[in-house]
Amino acid sequence: MDFIFDCFFEEVLKKIERSGLKTRQNRQNVIDQLDSLIVGCSKGQNVPQDEVSGVAVMSAIKYHQTIKASNSEVCRMGKFHNILYIAVKIAWNWDIKDSSIVCALLNEIYECEKTFERLFLGAIFGSNAPYLIAGWRSDFKDQDENTRALVFFLHHATIMQLQFTVNDRKIPFIDIPIESCGKASPLRVALQATAPDILMIFLRFGANPNPLDGGIPPVLAVMDKLIEFQEMERYPYQLVSCLKLLLSVIPSLELPYKPLVFELRKTMFLDKYLILLKSKLIQPNMVFGVCNLKQLSRCAIRKDLMNNFQLPDGIKLLNIPKSLKRYIDLLDG
Repeated sequence: MDFIFDCFFEEVLKKIERSGLKTRQNRQNVIDQLDSLIVGCSKGQNVPQDEVSGVAVMSAIKYHQTIKASNSEVCRMGKFHNILYIAVKIAWNWDIKDSSIVCALLNEIYECEKTFERLFLGAIFGSNAPYLIAGWRSDFKDQDENTRALVFFLHHATIMQLQFTVNDRKIPFIDIPIESCGKASPLRVALQATAPDILMIFLRFGANPNPLDGGIPPVLAVMDKLIEFQEMERYPYQLVSCLKLLLSVIPSLELPYKPLVFELRKTMFLDKYLILLKSKLIQPNMVFGVCNLKQLSRCAIRKDLMNNFQLPDGIKLLNIPKSLKRYIDLLDG
């Protein structure tokens, strides 16, 4: 079966110009051909379709590696790289169960791009926005499908504890910076887009609420946005939702303005953010007191699970009431 897909990629790509897979429609044409081949191989050899599609994905990876090896280990880009995004769509279309195959594909993409923006941006901004931001169109039909596909890859990356080296640090797949967005983490980009639904997904899968991407703490960034609306009667719902989500995964809100002494930092904080305390968007004990034990426990449990790549599925294994599982999983306040 491997031979069939190896021949497919070699023969099909031989007929395509180097820029021939640049458009979404041309990629979809190849995907349609692959889908038919997968169905035929599955029926002809009585093999489950997700296994056959796994063979197709590995064949695409092998083709990419062969072309790269023939060019002194430098990716030739164009159709030779876009074949990996055909594999991305195949993996999603056929719901491949083998996490090692899915993560092999992610590794291959990262080797060339050092980012996963083509997986993240469509979910954060919608299918058409990536063209305006980065010059390419998503292979998923709409934002909902983009989001579900991203969850698919997050799930497999978590199972395989997938990490990549960024500036000499090991960074999980979910925190890899997005190049075309100033190398900000996906979580920070979701906040910039004021997308609480996407932020929720990222946090549930263990995104770092204080990413090491060089920006200010995300919670302060959201607070800075909120105080711009202090003259209005109400704050934007989506922005408030983002703040609540971030506050639910940190044990306390550390005062900025280090290394100034505490009293001066407290005064400066109140001068700037007092309106948020008065509006009850921030509880005083999150800043100046001690959080309640329930909040501290949630943060401690989530931190341990996150460090062991067990979010969110590991929560189900905890021997605690269902209501507490939902609380730890951010599904209940």
